[in-house]
Amino acid sequence: MGTLVLAMRGPFEVRGSDGRAVGGLSRRGLAILAVLAAEPGMRQSRAALATLIWGDRGEEQARASLRQELSVLRRALPEGVLQADRLAVRLDPALCRVERGGVGGFLEELDIASAEFEDWLRDTRANLGRSWVAERLEAGAAALAGGGAEAAETAAQDVLQVDPLNEEAVQMLLRAAASGGGKAAALRVLQDFTARLARELEVEPAPETLALAAALRQPGQAPETVPAAPVPARGDNPGLAVLPFDEIGGGQGDMFADGIVEEITNALSRVHEFHVIARQSVFALRGAGLPVPELAARLGCDYLVEGTVQRSGNRLRLSVQLVGGQDGRHLWSARFDDHLDDLFDLQDRIAAQVAGQLSPSLRRAEIARAEALPAAHRSAYSLTLSALPHFWAHHRDENKRAIAILDEALRQAPDYGPAWAYKSWALAQMPSYIWAEDPKGARSAAIEAARRAAALTSDHSPSLVALGAGLSMTMTDQSDARAYIDRALAIDPNSAWGWMRRGWLEVYDRHYEAALASFLHAEALSPLDPFRFNMLLGRAAVESRPDGDADEAVRLTREAMTLAPTMTWAYRFLALSLVRAGRLGEAREALRGLLDAYPGLTYRKLAASLPPGRNRDIADQYQLLKDIGMSEG
Repeated sequence: MGTLVLAMRGPFEVRGSDGRAVGGLSRRGLAILAVLAAEPGMRQSRAALATLIWGDRGEEQARASLRQELSVLRRALPEGVLQADRLAVRLDPALCRVERGGVGGFLEELDIASAEFEDWLRDTRANLGRSWVAERLEAGAAALAGGGAEAAETAAQDVLQVDPLNEEAVQMLLRAAASGGGKAAALRVLQDFTARLARELEVEPAPETLALAAALRQPGQAPETVPAAPVPARGDNPGLAVLPFDEIGGGQGDMFADGIVEEITNALSRVHEFHVIARQSVFALRGAGLPVPELAARLGCDYLVEGTVQRSGNRLRLSVQLVGGQDGRHLWSARFDDHLDDLFDLQDRIAAQVAGQLSPSLRRAEIARAEALPAAHRSAYSLTLSALPHFWAHHRDENKRAIAILDEALRQAPDYGPAWAYKSWALAQMPSYIWAEDPKGARSAAIEAARRAAALTSDHSPSLVALGAGLSMTMTDQSDARAYIDRALAIDPNSAWGWMRRGWLEVYDRHYEAALASFLHAEALSPLDPFRFNMLLGRAAVESRPDGDADEAVRLTREAMTLAPTMTWAYRFLALSLVRAGRLGEAREALRGLLDAYPGLTYRKLAASLPPGRNRDIADQYQLLKDIGMSEG
């Protein structure tokens, strides 16, 4: 039993073994403990903590604030619980216990003024929720198999409190009722579930669910096993309409705002991840005063983009927001400030910024909607979307989960090009990040998936980026990968992922200035992108050139690792950059982090895992790690 209890469910709490809350903890102190409790091994680097908790401050000020907060925590917590050295902070797992039971969401009432922490909190809440739901469903299934209907009912009800649209939990409740549980209560849950499905997702329960309910209403009749066919996707890609923007400060009859809307509509129409309603159709409803749900229904779209243009002298401010068509729920907003110079250049700049930043937000909304769909109703499109958060987590188990979901999508639709493309990219990550026992075989599988994708897609920019990434990470010759990335950017020049992968191509070919320009452009297009950590690592890779700034490479790598805390493979580049910077003590600590994540890793295995395009010049540099303790192998 630990001397410190960290309660993750509901409001985050820190309690002593006597059950009483530990006093004297600030909001940022609680945030530090929450981060450590959520991390594998209850450990996080000082640099990552400083950036997460004090992201609104400069690096030195953030580090000083962290030192001060750690001093307060040591005085407040039981002796020995919190440990820290020059590079990392950790909780002693033998003295701590993490609780995930209780009521409510995860890590509630934990907001602090840090955009970096808000991003971490959003992702961690989602990950904790997913893993907790999976554990409860597994426990319920085991209980049901052993005749424990009551325990299975409890597990199912727990899941439905967190995820009311979880059809697996509804089915478990019906099965438990058939084994002696509460039939009336189970059927009431099914009734509520059915109504919610119709209201929120416009689908019906799966045939298997209906068969279980029918058998429950007619005792003695075993439920038929009915194959569940997924509901056809809503034309697959979601519909999006850009509404006329309100204009403040323009002259009567001024068409300036309409021109910006037209350029934004044109830019978004190139993305191919969503269907953009024609401008003429949208403007035909101008001034109709319809509520958002009715307007979306009339246009046949899922999302609406609204905006306001304000002008004062030669200054311009554009406010844009994305709302859900079904309920008008606010999903994203941004403000863009610019100056009036050349009208067409201005419209191009604004359109590129809006398209680049809106796309990731729309993708997140679609992923959330796809994950809310009951399993029986998931199409190849929704399954592919559901794989993406696992794919960009940059963690071995999450990546394997992404591949499994993509395989499920391909079982439903064997010729679905986007699933093949993202599978290629996910397979290419296996050897690149030291997750594959057979790097050569994993690369061959990634190349084959890319070839399949190439035969099935020619004008879908995201798929071209994905298959280009799969090829660039697995082949020495980068010409094919470059051709696909170039085509993707020709179709959609505002693709942040396209520019990110273009940057890595340039790194592999040692075109460092072009690489840096590509990474910076990707960040400018999508500053809150889930792959921003990869853009930062790309900039760090640019600094690995012979005349590069090793200290800057260290800073960028640590910032990237803060954004993606599960990305333990990046310790290899951090250790190398620290050696190149002459910071050998820190380099040895980073190497320990790498070897903790990859027990038994040797230089030989590391070199064999590097992307072949990158291997040409970086493998020799990694020999420096042998000087600080890495085995040759």
